Amino acid sequence: MNRIIIVVLATMLLSACGKPPYKSVSLAPDVSVDNQHIIQQAVKQLTISCIGLNQRGYDLINWHATQASNGGNPYNFHTETWGWNRWIEVTVEVRPSARDLPQEWGARGQVLKYDLGGSPQPGIDGKTALSQLMCGTLPVSHDPDNPHTFLAVPEMKVLDQLK
Repeated sequence: MNRIIIVVLATMLLSACGKPPYKSVSLAPDVSVDNQHIIQQAVKQLTISCIGLNQRGYDLINWHATQASNGGNPYNFHTETWGWNRWIEVTVEVRPSARDLPQEWGARGQVLKYDLGGSPQPGIDGKTALSQLMCGTLPVSHDPDNPHTFLAVPEMKVLDQLK
């Protein structure tokens, strides 16, 4: 009987650990059900497009996504650069005990930041050099005056449906 209980508990723990980020991303409580689904799709696409986030998922915790509050502002960097009127901001924390990352990245305990936007140029904006390195497919900017880099991802057009 004890063995059965142990096996059931172990299975429950393993299934909780294997939950993909897009299923466990935290959102503001006032986000509509429709927008929740759209944001989850976009975060899923982030993990598909950023191979490093997918491969190092075990070292990433506290996924959080918010809809940008300044969308539609014509003088916003995202609108001027990529034409985005709607986008989401995603943050994810690197575990302080991360084990398989290069020491020189200084990633342990840091917060990664990504902006995901739709039309007319759908894609991912890596907001810091560490975020870009952790993504694995974003170019890396070493320019402190312009730390943003862009990865075109046509599937991010889903964000055009945000309300």
